Amino acid sequence: MIRYYVIFEGRVQNVGFRYTLYREAIKLNITGWAKNRLDGTVEAQFQGKKSDILFLINNLQKKSQFILINDYFMKEIDIIPQESSFSIK
Repeated sequence: MIRYYVIFEGRVQNVGFRYTLYREAIKLNITGWAKNRLDGTVEAQFQGKKSDILFLINNLQKKSQFILINDYFMKEIDIIPQESSFSIK
C-alpha cells in the first residue's frame, strides 16, 4: 500500500474532474480525497496499490473529452491506515 499527494494542472475544474476521480477511485478500491484549489488546480491524495493509482492517473483524460491534464506533481506521503473511502472536498 502507498499514498500519493498529487496536484493536477490544466482544464481540471468545472469539467467533472473530481467526480471522475471519485468514480474511478471507487472502481479501483483507492481511498483518499480530491478538492479544487483557488489557483485553478486540483489537489488530491490517493491511497492503495501503486499500480492502481498510476493506472488511474494515466487514464483520467480518456474518461472525459472535457478533461485536459497539462501537468501534475506527485510525491509519496505517509499512509493513513484507518482511511476507508474516497471523498470530494
